[in-house]
Amino acid sequence: MKIPTPSRATKVPWGFDFYIYNGIIDKTAPDFLAFKRHFNLAWGSIFSLLEHIEKFLKDYAIPEVKIKGNSLVALLPEFELKNRLTRYDLLSVIEDPDHIQMMLNVPGQRYKGQDGKLEAVIKIQATWKCYKARQFFLIYRKQKWASGVIAIAWLLHCHKTRLRKILKESRQRHLENFHIRAKHLAANWNRIRTSRRTIIHIPSLGYSQPVRKHIADMDTQQNMQLGRLCDIFDDNVSVIYICSHHMNEELLLYYHKILSLQAAVKSGNLEARSDLQDRFKIITPEAVNIFTEPALVKISEELAGILAQHAQPVNEKRFPTWGKFLQTFLTQGGVIEAFPPAESVTNLTVDMLIEPNGVIRILSTGDQFHADGPLISSGTTLPQTSVDPQVLHSMCLQIGNACKTRDVVGYFSVDLVTFIDPVTMEQQVWATDLDLSYSDQLALTQLTLYLTNGHLDCRLSTFEVPCFVPKKEKMSRLDVLAMPDRQGTVFILFEHLKRDKLGMLTIGEDLQGVLVTFARNLFIIHQEISSPNMQGETNFKTTIGDVETILGVTEENKIRFEEQQQSKDNRNLSKPDK
Repeated sequence: MKIPTPSRATKVPWGFDFYIYNGIIDKTAPDFLAFKRHFNLAWGSIFSLLEHIEKFLKDYAIPEVKIKGNSLVALLPEFELKNRLTRYDLLSVIEDPDHIQMMLNVPGQRYKGQDGKLEAVIKIQATWKCYKARQFFLIYRKQKWASGVIAIAWLLHCHKTRLRKILKESRQRHLENFHIRAKHLAANWNRIRTSRRTIIHIPSLGYSQPVRKHIADMDTQQNMQLGRLCDIFDDNVSVIYICSHHMNEELLLYYHKILSLQAAVKSGNLEARSDLQDRFKIITPEAVNIFTEPALVKISEELAGILAQHAQPVNEKRFPTWGKFLQTFLTQGGVIEAFPPAESVTNLTVDMLIEPNGVIRILSTGDQFHADGPLISSGTTLPQTSVDPQVLHSMCLQIGNACKTRDVVGYFSVDLVTFIDPVTMEQQVWATDLDLSYSDQLALTQLTLYLTNGHLDCRLSTFEVPCFVPKKEKMSRLDVLAMPDRQGTVFILFEHLKRDKLGMLTIGEDLQGVLVTFARNLFIIHQEISSPNMQGETNFKTTIGDVETILGVTEENKIRFEEQQQSKDNRNLSKPDK
């Protein structure tokens, strides 16, 4: 870049300004002499400042500048204080600072002045050293960051290892304590079961968090085992029932009245009710509404298309498309069960208990009926009548022994299906599901036994209710026949807010009569909640349809049995006497 050099101006001594050419002051120039004479008293400080100005101008090869004397003298106090000259200070005492600034900004201008080559060498060396130092620093910083990451990872690994070891030791201690308590419980079970005790029922379904997330009426489903309150049937037992939602006074009063019927059932006197409020307690945790839950998974559209071609959903209201089904299946998981190769299939549920001392007991058996689909149980009839009791008893004991060898202790239920094999025309029984929990059927069985003072013999599939005979000296046959029986219907109320679910327990002498009463009750309730213009939305109609199907099969079996019995009697009559 070419910088134009101004021509030498006329020297005017009366302004106390003077010129410097090529960084050298002409000490004989009139303007400089006039400046020197005027400021002679402060010349020592001015001389030092002029030396700095000369050096600066030589360093940057400035050919000509005009120094403003008064500005130079005004700069003296600051210069004496700092004893150095900045570029801004120099420009403040020069008459044409913009022109000088342009020259100073020219790249390499410093290396055109005095000792320019040396300065260039120093600059190159300094730049190279700075570059190398920067490269070393970057490598060092990267290595330091990597070492920090490695150190943190190692510390986390050590922490996790130590934590795993602590958890493993804690788990081992808990397991050892559990085994000690289990052995103690098994050794003392016979004494415990006959001693005064309190049973705490926590009716949790035990589902994982993603599964609980998608159950709309989780609280109601968990509360379907209120029949467990009937454990107070044993005079030595008190019950604390943990309810998943608050129950109002009306609902509590209802169950107090039901449970107070035990004395009336035993005595046959409806007035002889007992107050058992001190024997059971229903409580709800204070933090029941605090906890919430999350979950989402991708769905395979290809698999949904394959399922749509080769399968049919049972409950299209719950899963209108296979995509919805797959979303739930992939999110929550599921079980693939074998389905019998027959058009008529009967499902049944068996409730069992493995006591701490290893004793295996069958507590309840029931045939399922279905209102919402062939794979969804809406209730059961007990005791079961679809499988030979001895065959079922033997099969369930085998399942119980298999569970026992795997250290299963407590309540569990087995789901089975029975059907006629279309090839061999023989009855088949398959076990399809095992639930390690206290079932709704068992809770209702307990309520049934509590209200009837009856006895359920699962080995023979019989349910016997003792006839009540008052202690009188003389009683006629008519008096005995006129005694009140233990038949009827009891409703199970689960909650008091939505009231969209209802349990019903019907007790009668035979299966056919019970099913007729059950269906009639459903019909009456449906009419009560409906109007001519709006029918209530329930599963009652489908339940009634399934009950009618069972009644039809029952009637066919009854007719077939009577025909077989008649044929057998005829054969016996036709045999000649010996």
